[in-house]
Parts: sequence; C-alpha cells; structure tokens
Amino acid sequence: MAASRYEVEVTVASARDLKNVNWRNGDLKPYAVVWIDDGAKCSTRVDLDNADNPTWDDKLTVPLPPSTRLDDAVLYLDVVHANATDGVKPLVGSARLPLRDVLADTGIGARASRSLRLKRPSGRPHGRLEVRVAVREPKRYYDPSPAYPAPYHQQSSRDPYAYGNTTTGGYGYAYGGAPPAPYGAPPVDAKKKSKMGMGGGLAVGAAAGVLGGLALAGGASYLENKFEDRVAERVEEDRYGGGGGGYDDYGDDDY
Repeated sequence: MAASRYEVEVTVASARDLKNVNWRNGDLKPYAVVWIDDGAKCSTRVDLDNADNPTWDDKLTVPLPPSTRLDDAVLYLDVVHANATDGVKPLVGSARLPLRDVLADTGIGARASRSLRLKRPSGRPHGRLEVRVAVREPKRYYDPSPAYPAPYHQQSSRDPYAYGNTTTGGYGYAYGGAPPAPYGAPPVDAKKKSKMGMGGGLAVGAAAGVLGGLALAGGASYLENKFEDRVAERVEEDRYGGGGGGYDDYGDDDY
C-alpha cells in the first residue's frame, strides 16, 4: 500500500503525578507508547530515575496510516510500567489527541505544545503528559512497513493489555539498555476471565480480601485509594474484554 503523504513528529517531553502501579514492588519505571489509529506503535526509552515524574524528551516519528484521513486521525499515547512482574498491570494511563486540533492551531509543519490529561483504565483522571506535536510532509516518501514492523499481537490497536515489544525511538533508533518487557498481563488467564455480573462481584470480593490483608500487614495508608482503583479496574477489565482502555469517554476538552 502506498505511504501517506504525511507523518507526525511527537516529542514526548515529560509526565507528572503518575500513579505508581508497581507500588508493592518498588518505584515506577515508565515509558511512553505512541501510535495513530490502527498504525504501528513506537516508544520512548524507560526512565529509570524519576519514578512518577519522569522526563524523556524523546522525539518519535509516527507515520500516518495510508487508510486514515488527516482530519480524522487521532494520536494515542499510553504511559506504561516496564518489566512488570506477575500481578502488576503495566498500564499507567492513556491520553488521546485529535490531529485536527494541532492543524487548527499551527497548520502543517509547526509544533504545537499540549499538556494531556492521562486517564486510568477505569476512566479516572490521574497525571498529565507533556508533548509537542507537528504534522509534516516527509522529506521523501517511504513504505513504513520495513521501518515499523507490526510488533504487537492483538486484533485491536486500542487494547492496552495486549502490547508486545515496541519500536523504540524514531526510524530504527535503539537505546543501549534492554527494551521494555512485553506490555500486557500474563497470558495464562485468557480462558478464566469472567463476565459481568457474578464476575464483577467476584472481582470486588477478591480486591477487598487482598486489601484487607494488606491493611493488617501495615499497609493501611493505602487502603481507601487502592481499594477503589483495584475494584474499578478489575470490574472494567471484565466489562471491556477485548480492551477499550479509557478512550471512549474522552472529549476534545480533555487536554
């Protein structure tokens, strides 16, 4: 398929006030994943030093999928915890930016700065992501397939729990450290996911039991917030099944 006339330059600058999804095991090790609609995904490096207030300042070049009209294209951004252990859901938060809003502000070629509100899988806002975005014409046309091999093993590009390895940086730019671990829950539970109703109730009961034990062990300071987050996320996971993330209820005024 012929390449799109346009590409999108995304500089992922920093984030703040992120939720530490790894709070039981240590600090957050976040990186950002960026893609447009059903196009290929690429990622920043992992920030190993700044926990829930990371700084990347990484510039990524994201091709516009040939099947996508520029006025309808949406840029999706996820912040993810790297090397998540069993039982840790790696998605920290998600944001989206319609490219028509960038074009309305700056047109083709100029950068627009945005502070995007991140949302948890439950839909609750938590943290912000600072980016600079420019829609531009590439210096030469290219077939994006070799540079961006499909690294994900999911049917829907909006399934935040099905990510595999990402393409790091812009065109083939690789970092010295090991790449982030596959972005997704362990595959062993695929046949055991419950439906809404009884499944939702079991998820609530399981979350309450875990957090009750945590409080007795000295973790009472986490009890109220962790209970609400974990119950909401488990029930939402049952409801979405294939993965809708927190995207559907975003409006244009969320950034």
